[in-house]
Amino acid sequence: MHILPVNQQRSEKDVPLRQDIHMLGDALGRVIQQHSSPTVFDMVERLRLNCKRLRECAAALTFASGTETLQLQNEVARLDHEITCMVENCDLDTAIDVIRAFTVYFHLVNTAEQHHRTRRLLTHETENNLSALRGSLGALSAFFQRNSLNAETIQQLLNQLSIELVFTAHPTEATRRSLITKSRRLAALLEAHDHKAEMTPRQFANWQRELESTISLLWLTDSVLHVRLQPLDEIKMGISYLDEILYHAVPELYAEFEQLLSEHYPSGQVTVPPFLRFGSWIGGDQDGNQNVKPDTLLQALRLQRSHVLEHHRTSIEAMAQEYSHSLKYCSITEALERSITSDAHCMPEFDYELGPQTAQEPYRRKLSFMWNRLGATLSSSSNTDGLISSPVTASDASAVKAGKTIAYRDAEELLADLELVRASLQSNNERDLVQGQLATLVRQVQVFGFHFAALDVRQHSERHASALAELLHASNLLQGDYQSLAEAERVRILENLLRDPRVLPRPRLELSEETSHVLATFAAIRQAQEEFGSSAIRCYIISMARSLSDLLEVQFFYKEVDIVALPIVPLFETIDDLHACIDILERAFTHPIYRAQLAACNNQQQVMLGYSDSSKDGGILTSSWELYQAQIKLVELGRRYQVDITIFHGRGGAIGRGGGPIYDAILGQPPNTVNGRIRITEQGEMLSFKYGLRAIAIRNLELVVAGVMQASIPHHLLSESEIPSSIPEHWTEVMNGLSASAHTRYRRFIYENPDFLRYFEQATPIGELDWLNIGSRPARRTARHAIEELRAIPWVFSWMQSRYVLPSWYGVGGALEEYVAEEPGRLQELQEMYRTWPFIRAFLDNLQMTLSKADMHIAQHYTLLVDDEELRQRISAEIEQEYERTRCMVLKIVGGKALLDTTPVVQQSIRLRNPYVDPLSYFQVTLLRHLRGLGGPLVLDESAQQTASKEERARLTYAVLLTINGIAAGLRNTG
Repeated sequence: MHILPVNQQRSEKDVPLRQDIHMLGDALGRVIQQHSSPTVFDMVERLRLNCKRLRECAAALTFASGTETLQLQNEVARLDHEITCMVENCDLDTAIDVIRAFTVYFHLVNTAEQHHRTRRLLTHETENNLSALRGSLGALSAFFQRNSLNAETIQQLLNQLSIELVFTAHPTEATRRSLITKSRRLAALLEAHDHKAEMTPRQFANWQRELESTISLLWLTDSVLHVRLQPLDEIKMGISYLDEILYHAVPELYAEFEQLLSEHYPSGQVTVPPFLRFGSWIGGDQDGNQNVKPDTLLQALRLQRSHVLEHHRTSIEAMAQEYSHSLKYCSITEALERSITSDAHCMPEFDYELGPQTAQEPYRRKLSFMWNRLGATLSSSSNTDGLISSPVTASDASAVKAGKTIAYRDAEELLADLELVRASLQSNNERDLVQGQLATLVRQVQVFGFHFAALDVRQHSERHASALAELLHASNLLQGDYQSLAEAERVRILENLLRDPRVLPRPRLELSEETSHVLATFAAIRQAQEEFGSSAIRCYIISMARSLSDLLEVQFFYKEVDIVALPIVPLFETIDDLHACIDILERAFTHPIYRAQLAACNNQQQVMLGYSDSSKDGGILTSSWELYQAQIKLVELGRRYQVDITIFHGRGGAIGRGGGPIYDAILGQPPNTVNGRIRITEQGEMLSFKYGLRAIAIRNLELVVAGVMQASIPHHLLSESEIPSSIPEHWTEVMNGLSASAHTRYRRFIYENPDFLRYFEQATPIGELDWLNIGSRPARRTARHAIEELRAIPWVFSWMQSRYVLPSWYGVGGALEEYVAEEPGRLQELQEMYRTWPFIRAFLDNLQMTLSKADMHIAQHYTLLVDDEELRQRISAEIEQEYERTRCMVLKIVGGKALLDTTPVVQQSIRLRNPYVDPLSYFQVTLLRHLRGLGGPLVLDESAQQTASKEERARLTYAVLLTINGIAAGLRNTG
């Protein structure tokens, strides 16, 4: 299988990447020839060459004129017809293998690109470059020096810093865990290949055999899940990134930062607290997902706890083997000596097992006691009293019965023991030893604690109101319907309930399953706090929060089970919600009962902003601007009421859901709104891309840290900055006008057009996506058939598959074109905004990227799936015209002849990928037409009676799902 040709225009630094891709492609070609018929290999080659040629002709059309234009148009039409005929005449078995070939190819390319990123990072570091990478910790340190920031300023910033990256399950990674594991193995093989010159002939032969077998296993692994993922599968997926990558990557990041700071602020002037932590929704996100039960969050926490404790225990065991200091040649502090004596008293039998030699090796002895205590902690993780003795010995068990549990109560106790060891080593000038394994473990315990990642719990506001309504009615406290009451009356009832210290009696009430679920969830939160500590649950998030009563309802459920000081986080998701959020929170901040809740949380309030749903609701431009405006108003509200507000950014992976480069996104936040505190969601589909390899995980983390710190330094302390201290007031007016115009266009086209839903459902694979089994959550919030009820994830995913990528750009071009046409000089004004305003620069650069991934030629094939010709032509023409308007206006503002001229590496990557995605799109359209003609998707149980027609439908369904996986891998996006 011949892969990407060498492009002489590309930088020399990418030669190793091209060589890797060529090598992997050749290996895949051999695997295909080994396991499939020659027809498959020939078909792959013909499609690849034709799609590549078609792309070249289409690109040349942009600059052609006269007869050359006509010739190129004819050539494009000929190639398109030939490709379509090849695909339509292909038998299903061959089609499936061809689709698999292109899909596996993308897994190989993605792995090669990931490895090349790590290679370039290492090369940059080892070549002693004078300039640090943009967004790196080195660049951040240099930024501090250029601005002459003293140690006191840096320490104040670090002390207020709080960065939390929160894993979500949705959209779930479309690539199976089995394939991700094999891709990681391939990355290790590519790394070994970089040192080929150091291999012996036998070692290289073994390496070659392992490469071929790994690619062969990729080929033989089914990329489609035949059983829907359950929450437990998603929990394990999330833990795997913490387990295999982040547990080791995070202390490396901290160590590098400490080293950089010490170079400029010596003698311990600056200390780095554990400001970066991780959270998770996986197991706690109940919104719209009936598969996540109250006990799912306990299951998630228990699994996470067992994994992180095993890690801590393994590290301590390694240190115990290493720290062989003898009392003949070293001394220890009195504090450590007392601690060892106490441990020996509590664990006499274990102390006896350690033997007399260990008595002369104090560090090994202390660490062995710590290892044993962690074992007891691990055993007690499923028992709330913490007094289970296994794997502790019998005599230790008697101490436990006497009330002297040896299990650590919390991570702070373990840290205290580690600090005793560190202080004792430092007293003997063992600085190098202290900065090694011990410093790494201390940082790991500080960051991951005993829970790995704190859980958020989320539920829809309507579920709380419905549960409370049923409770009030069943207990005869309210004769009418609570949900039908006006807001003022709801608040009055809640005030009475919250002021009453009594718990609502429930033992004999007959309650619905939905209400019982809500009540059991709060009970599970209370149990989790008792079992795992208060820090194991970070907050409770209210989806679609639209009133003060939504917050007070959660406060009522807290009271019922005695939950104290757990933050209540409203999530504002639609454009109307973003407009209303200030009024809602102002009412909360001035309400004495909610103010008491704030006081219990140290007058800190998290506010979550939903990028995905606001974009789906109002379009990408309006969503981006309203989110920007909301942050300014929220921070001002916090100042007014002396509440520290932390913005929780609910960003998606795709640009249509708020995704995009994180460093630029943080710098693009409104000035003076980050203030050192931020929470950001990390979407399930992005976890393997951002955290699949350790070096890339560290790079992603440093981009976040550097961005947050730069955005948080008071502007008056800076002599230079990418972030302006303020923006001209007129620019706010410009954005208000552009936002209103884009919003009108978007809403009119998407929501006010009665024919749009029918077009959308036929011209995209939205109906087939739910059969992909890549997540545990349904695609729709309710059974109601409307765009409003469709979740943002499948909305974006389906448009990405059809290559329109419409949610990421629609409405922008028309608004920009109209604005520029109204008065002379407006284009120059927009160009100035792009040059000097990070928010606009990030927005338009993201727009360039998403417009480059869209392809109207391929999308035209999807429109042919719409059975109404008038509808098909009318809607597709509107989309294509708006796409062209947007493309032209973006180019006029950012400059360049083609999209992404300003970022040629990204431009080239997309251009090289597109011809290999195209065959999958041709197949998907053809297969969708056949499948829908037979009645739509069908998955048969192997034991079911299979008629010929049903079997064909099932095979077609499988083939369509393969194309969905392949296109997602090629475009590196699901939703």
